[in-house]
This record gives sequence, structure tokens and C-alpha cells, in this order.
Amino acid sequence: MKKIIILYSLLLCLFSCKKENEYFTSDQIYNTVIESVDKIHDGISKTDSVFYVFNRYDTLIVMSSESENILRPTYNVKKVGYFKYKKNKIIVVEPYKSKFELINKENKLNFIDNNLKPPYYHGNDYQKGFVYKMKDLQNLELIDKGNLMKYFKPNAEYEYLPPPPPSK
Repeated sequence: MKKIIILYSLLLCLFSCKKENEYFTSDQIYNTVIESVDKIHDGISKTDSVFYVFNRYDTLIVMSSESENILRPTYNVKKVGYFKYKKNKIIVVEPYKSKFELINKENKLNFIDNNLKPPYYHGNDYQKGFVYKMKDLQNLELIDKGNLMKYFKPNAEYEYLPPPPPSK
């Protein structure tokens, strides 16, 4: 009986201690996002509490911000949902022409209201975080970290031309 109780306790501990990946198709992607959040808090910005996960082609970007929807690349994108980690809100953005399936079809991401207006912005925040190159879902290579403003410059393919003046 004592062996059964010890075995049961050990199994209970193992299953309760394991952090489940309920959001991404790969545990490596989830671990990279979590590690990036921790590294941003340790070395780049201790005050940021909102993080964005972008995926474009074969690039994964984890970007931090002080508040939600204040930086240019964050208020124009469609957000899939969010999850919490250590009192931080991690928002997953809809992938853009991704080479890999990044988000689980049946994920446990919380609903996010895309119609919220951005709060008052004092202008001191900037795009910062980590950029990774995805070779596949298990192999990610760090490309850049820190200031990411060079990756979010206005791009001609996204700029809208003004309508022509009305003809007389």
C-alpha cells in the first residue's frame, strides 16, 4: 500500500509540474516564446508586460510593449488570441504567408477584442524583442535582438495611395 501511495504521488507530481503547450504546434516554439519573454525582462525592458508573437514566412518575432495596441505594427494586425505567462499578456498575431503551421487548430488562446482603441501613448516606447529564423518547427536560429525598429519601417507594398482627385 505504501508503494502505491508513493507511486501515485510521484505520478501526480510529474503531471502537475509539466507546463503544457496548448497554443503552438511545436513545444520548441512555445519554449522559445517563453524564453524570449524572460530574456526581455532580464535584459531589454523590465517594465513591459505585453508581448506579441509575429510570424511572417519563415521568421518568428517576439516583440514587447508597455501597453497593448500602441506601437504601429501592433494595431493594424489581426490578433488570433492571447495567453498569460507570469502576469504578462502574450498576444499571438495571425501568421502572414507562413511556411510552417505555427498555431494549433484547437488552441486554448483567450479571445481578444480587436476593436479596442489604443490608450494614450506618450511616445517613449519602441519595437524591441527577438527575431528568429525558422528552419523547421524544431530548429530556430536567433537573427537579431534588442531594437527591432529597422524591421518595422513602412513598406511600399503596404502603403495605400491616396485616391485621385475628383474629375471636373
